[in-house]
Amino acid sequence: MQYFVADFFNPNTQLSIIDGQGEIIDQQTVRIEPTQYVNQLAEYIIELSHENHLYHDDIKAIGLNITDIESINYTDSEQLKADLESKFGFSAIVDKDHDTLVKSLVE
Repeated sequence: MQYFVADFFNPNTQLSIIDGQGEIIDQQTVRIEPTQYVNQLAEYIIELSHENHLYHDDIKAIGLNITDIESINYTDSEQLKADLESKFGFSAIVDKDHDTLVKSLVE
């Protein structure tokens, strides 16, 4: 199984596909409009996953590393998590620490 990791570094987001050991399979840095963050994130991640011949059944979860959710127009991290899960169709984790996020994804 693979996992998506999105690291938000305003204004850029580094997208990664990682394996079950947390090793990076592929990465891409993109700029996403804060008001459309979840929708545009999905578009970029779908594109990156298809470039790597990965499809929905190959992905187990998504993690978003972000320190200030208000910078993408969210005030509630649970709502952000719910929106990610709804958009992607699998579990989501939102965390302020990249290493903690990756560990939580692959456990």
